[in-house]
Amino acid sequence: MSNLPPARPASRTLGDLVDEMAAATPNAEAVVFRDERLDYAGLKARVDVFTRALLAVGIRRGDRVALLVTNRTEWVVGAFAATKIGAIVAAISTFSTPRELAWTLEHSGAAALITLDAFRGQRFLDALRDFCPELDRSLPGALRTNRLPSLRTVIAIGGPPLAGVLSLPEFLVQGASVDATALAAAQQAVTPEDVCYILYTSGSTAAPKGVTLAHGSLITNGFDIGERMHLGAGDRVWLAVPLFWSFGSANALPAIMTHGGCIVLQESFKAGEALALIERERCSVYYGMGNMARAMLEHEDHPGRRLGAMRTGLTIVYPRPAAARNDTPCSGSRYAATPAARRNRRARGQRSRHARLLQDAGARCRGVRQGWLFSDRRSRLD
Repeated sequence: MSNLPPARPASRTLGDLVDEMAAATPNAEAVVFRDERLDYAGLKARVDVFTRALLAVGIRRGDRVALLVTNRTEWVVGAFAATKIGAIVAAISTFSTPRELAWTLEHSGAAALITLDAFRGQRFLDALRDFCPELDRSLPGALRTNRLPSLRTVIAIGGPPLAGVLSLPEFLVQGASVDATALAAAQQAVTPEDVCYILYTSGSTAAPKGVTLAHGSLITNGFDIGERMHLGAGDRVWLAVPLFWSFGSANALPAIMTHGGCIVLQESFKAGEALALIERERCSVYYGMGNMARAMLEHEDHPGRRLGAMRTGLTIVYPRPAAARNDTPCSGSRYAATPAARRNRRARGQRSRHARLLQDAGARCRGVRQGWLFSDRRSRLD
């Protein structure tokens, strides 16, 4: 492998980025989900098929496409497909209640909804029919409803056939009517300043806020984040944090894809499954929350897993009360050695010795380095 640093991508839009990476490293793995593997050539092919289908149902530059999907290949493909023709992805949380789903669809002005049928007890299409009863009386792709006047097309990933809803295969086959010239023309009209994402805040203290991100700045920032972690084409990101959060879609995804690496998706976090996935795929980059790291560290399978490929990453650790800060894992490259800190460590069974977060480039809480959770060589912590 070359020791030269990776070149900054020439692309300034997300659609162009997929094409650039597919041309540069067509056989390099891009996305892994369960037993499904896509190299960059395969990702581009899937994106183009999806993009043509969006054009066939009338999606154009500036339209909003709501994406209500977990960490699956379809999220990545759908997002790159929509943005390739200048549509804007409105990423919706799979934790949404029916009321929150209705609010987000109305606020975003989505023209199309790509959704799972259900996930973890949340039946999204049932909820949609409750606040949009016209769906049952509509032809697929021809919805007319007073509650959501912009919404025309609903596409379901999985689930039984439903009135007014296109299954994913039914949707994709429509793209056969759109030729390569039409796709290329739509792609060429997209500019780096165009909005690519609307990402919603949690709404825990007020109504959610829709934050807009543009193609050019997303690519630039993603590449620079990857540079801070020294990412390269051989790196593999483990991601269980949802793609509908900015930490997933605006951080992990552009960071690894601008460097030609692979993103390994876990649909929802379970510590034992995460350990097995990280070992199997030899993931080298950790993207997760602090509580995920703790759960993996304390899981019964952890001692037997070979996780030494993990070398770097990003995490979010929420601030602790001032009284506890001397013992916080992100207070420095080593835990503070105050008597209170030592007592707290002993009370936790000395686990903090192997759970600290090491600083990266002097940035507080920014680096997840070898040795604390994933190294097979625990002596590095001594």
